[in-house]
Amino acid sequence: MELPVEKLLKEKGIRYRLIELSQKAYTVEDVVKYSGGDIDPKEICKTIVLKGKKTGGKWAVLLRGEDRLDFSKAKEIFREALSIAGTEEVKEVGGVEPGAVCPFLLQVPLYVDRRVLELEKINCGSGNLLYGIEFRVEDLGRVVGYQVVDVAHRT
Repeated sequence: MELPVEKLLKEKGIRYRLIELSQKAYTVEDVVKYSGGDIDPKEICKTIVLKGKKTGGKWAVLLRGEDRLDFSKAKEIFREALSIAGTEEVKEVGGVEPGAVCPFLLQVPLYVDRRVLELEKINCGSGNLLYGIEFRVEDLGRVVGYQVVDVAHRT
């Protein structure tokens, strides 16, 4: 079975590694646990779908797994108060449930926290809770357009 993201990456000529997980992974901690030690935890990134409280607009933010979203910084960027999108909203813009969101398969603008770009490789959601996808950070822009922002609150 070929995942939609694999087809897209092959079409773009992007080298990637599909990481099989032993169980469905919903959180960064799940990915670490279910990958069998096959990945570097510092390379795990998460895609968070945000919803504007005033306009209902939706955006996605790619963050390092160890970082948290700083809502005050995000409010300045998106010019309104935000909340994390609910399950149905995530399915609407990403085609999958939270935890499986792939930054390449979104129907909303992608914003990438600047700390993500410091990595050599990214391991993130593949669109399937049983797999992660790993690729070189410089290939991100070859597949999808994005804007670099500073929205992380370091933990």
